Amino acid sequence: CVFHCLGQWERPPRLCEWGAGPVSILPRNSSVLASGPSLTAWGGPSCPLSPEQLSRIERNKRAALLRFAARNVPEGFGESWKKELLQEFNKPYFMKLMEFVALERKRYTVYPPPDLVFSWTQLCGIEDVSVVSENLHRCKF
Repeated sequence: CVFHCLGQWERPPRLCEWGAGPVSILPRNSSVLASGPSLTAWGGPSCPLSPEQLSRIERNKRAALLRFAARNVPEGFGESWKKELLQEFNKPYFMKLMEFVALERKRYTVYPPPDLVFSWTQLCGIEDVSVVSENLHRCKF
């Protein structure tokens, strides 16, 4: 594989093995030298990967991102709530809160016990919850 960088062609440190022909990494709006690879419809360089391979790569990427997001999901969290709140578990405020509670548990007795903290998420699904705001408007999740 050959990578195009700042108007120069250069060989990457490792050779890729997943296709034949040159592969370029270019901004979508960049122009390619006449000797470079042909462009595809979206303006990027041609790619030796088939549409099926690209689709599989995209699926695997989404699955990996979900696994990454799920690594901080507290134990015992209900599925419907987990699906809606998945992005919150990796935010700094949530990780700090979980770390704080873990430290408090080492020093003091904290209720409810760890296995019951999120039991409310198993007792009712998020689709069954309505919220009433201060000005008494009814909202549905």
